[in-house]
Amino acid sequence: MKSSERRRILDRLKNVEERMLMVVNPVSKKGTERASDVRRMARREGMDLEETSTDHPDDVGSTIEFWSKRFGGSRVIMVVGGDGAINQVVNNVMLSRSNKNVVLAPVPAGTANDFCRAMHLRSVEDSLEAMADFNVRTIDVIKMEIEGVKNQLKYCSNIIGFGLDADLARRSLKYKRFSVPGYWYASLKHAVVLVFKGIPRYEVRVKASGLEYEGSIIGMMIANINQYARTFRIAPGAEPDDGLLHVVLVKPMGAPKAFIAAMSMQLGQHRRFRQVSTFTCREVEVELMDDMYSQEDGDVYFYPEGTKFHISLDPQVLDVVTPSKVGSRS
Repeated sequence: MKSSERRRILDRLKNVEERMLMVVNPVSKKGTERASDVRRMARREGMDLEETSTDHPDDVGSTIEFWSKRFGGSRVIMVVGGDGAINQVVNNVMLSRSNKNVVLAPVPAGTANDFCRAMHLRSVEDSLEAMADFNVRTIDVIKMEIEGVKNQLKYCSNIIGFGLDADLARRSLKYKRFSVPGYWYASLKHAVVLVFKGIPRYEVRVKASGLEYEGSIIGMMIANINQYARTFRIAPGAEPDDGLLHVVLVKPMGAPKAFIAAMSMQLGQHRRFRQVSTFTCREVEVELMDDMYSQEDGDVYFYPEGTKFHISLDPQVLDVVTPSKVGSRS
């Protein structure tokens, strides 16, 4: 980036907010390198830069709460990392009730960067340009109220997946350092096993906007974006500010057919299979009748049988810096 462009970006940021919080995922090599560049630029210009790491999620929460109490008005939180890092920040921002004052500035430095892609931020340059223009888009977030062994309240910005999708995400964790090829390797390796053993079935109860289903599924995904894992068009046409949850319910099918359905998802054609039900709603109730994993913005969690989820949408609650062509908050 040319020095004149950096100057424009920094001048704009200083006019908007003299103070900035930067949250970095230190596991990401790209993240640490990009954060280092921003750190030098900001401090050289005399900005008040506070930093924290996703290594310590409790510290992220306390820092954001401190930020909320100490400074009034708009606050810029730059997140240098992937979907997991953004998920941590979104949860802490929402749970600290500081979402009305925070402006999130994501910088793609993760594996899939699904959130950044949904925001049309495909590179560091895109993010910095968006920060320079300071075009703000107000988006929805997914709210999870969980009733089980331990009651919880969580938020997601991208997607929640139950069943096979979450199991594949869990298995790919050991290959995370290989980025997307690691995910594909883990998925294809497990797919070979499933051809011979059969795809596991999970028992659930689902209730949403006139739909009630109790029985077996292969998986279920609830999305706020149109594409995840870079290539899968899980909900064609979905936008993070459209006020809707986009639900995909996959009923049992044979392994070869399931593989074809998964591949067709890259073109958004999975809805053509009769075992795949898709619908939109504003809230959905899910009860697990088996022990099950979930993936929440790519992070994997285990929930025991009997756990109940009330999943809804918090509309227009999070401000995000995006390119000017995407639209802005009036």
